[in-house]
Amino acid sequence: MPGFVLHAGMSMNCPHQGVMVPKPAGPPPALVEGMPVLTAKDQLTIVGCTAAPSCVSVQWNNMSIELGYATPVLVQSKPGGQGDGTCVGSQSPGPPTILAMQPFVFGR
Repeated sequence: MPGFVLHAGMSMNCPHQGVMVPKPAGPPPALVEGMPVLTAKDQLTIVGCTAAPSCVSVQWNNMSIELGYATPVLVQSKPGGQGDGTCVGSQSPGPPTILAMQPFVFGR
């Protein structure tokens, strides 16, 4: 599914206000706005979740292979609002909220 390419400088929260912190799995395949593009191999860790038990990560559902990399790149259907993934770990999992991201680079 097409969407806006996600990068390490974006801002995303879990439904309980925890903050997403990307942990790269290796060198980035590309940069967007000077920041590493997020791929399917990267871990999207959640810190500061107020739920008990807390959200620990985000599983992303929307990926693009159009950019020609061996690993799919994470994309978001719209530049903000409800994210195209699920926060997991808590008893009330839900979609993350995209607070800020780049709205220019698009992948299919």
